[in-house]
Amino acid sequence: MATEAQRRQFIKDMGQCARSSFARIGKVLPSVAVAMACVECAYGTAGSCKYHSYFGFKVGTGKTATTYWGGKYFTAKTGEQYTDGYHTITAAFRTYDSMQQSCDNFYELLNTALYKGVQHGSDYRTQMQQIKAAGYMTSSTEVNTVIQIIEKYGLTDLDGGQEKKPQYSLPNGPDIEIRFKTKSLRQGCKGREVKTMQLLLESLGYKIIPDGFYGNGTRDIVKKFQDDRGLVADGVAGVNTLTKLLHDVMVE
Repeated sequence: MATEAQRRQFIKDMGQCARSSFARIGKVLPSVAVAMACVECAYGTAGSCKYHSYFGFKVGTGKTATTYWGGKYFTAKTGEQYTDGYHTITAAFRTYDSMQQSCDNFYELLNTALYKGVQHGSDYRTQMQQIKAAGYMTSSTEVNTVIQIIEKYGLTDLDGGQEKKPQYSLPNGPDIEIRFKTKSLRQGCKGREVKTMQLLLESLGYKIIPDGFYGNGTRDIVKKFQDDRGLVADGVAGVNTLTKLLHDVMVE
């Protein structure tokens, strides 16, 4: 069992990783990510931590959310709760090279189409319910446990000042700023935000004319980008699409 000192040190270390992941990848509140890690790896004291496995992320098919996972894994026994009670199973879990990589892969997974029901901008209580509903955990008590940890350690302090995005420099391009929380770009829109989105797409290799007008061509390119990234391919650049777009540009 982790001591109080170990708990606070783990929260501090994971908090730094979660804030970094949130700034670059988005959606899941840092408070939620940190508290979920506290539960999943017993505040950094579980045996899985020697593999930098802090979120209980199983291999699955090995085809989902692989940007921040190199394919390595370990096997271990784990308890799962089903409708007929608790069962101990042996499962394959993803292995990482660092805490930051583990955290990034968690954020990457929660930004895939599998977790489209987890909404950016929701409060921590709502996000936990959304994550549970999407099937992340089988435990019937984890949602409440995570919420209790957030409130006990004041983890919402990690969420402050996260809404406005800083300026970034595109390769051979201008500085840009996008406020994802309030913008949803769609066919017929025009102006600076549309041109910025087009420049982002262009920097990723999509053949698009950055003219600042969201016409048929831009809509089709957005749909292609969404389909390539496993997002809902509706041609509307909402929060999830813009967040993923900017993230992919930054890691190119």
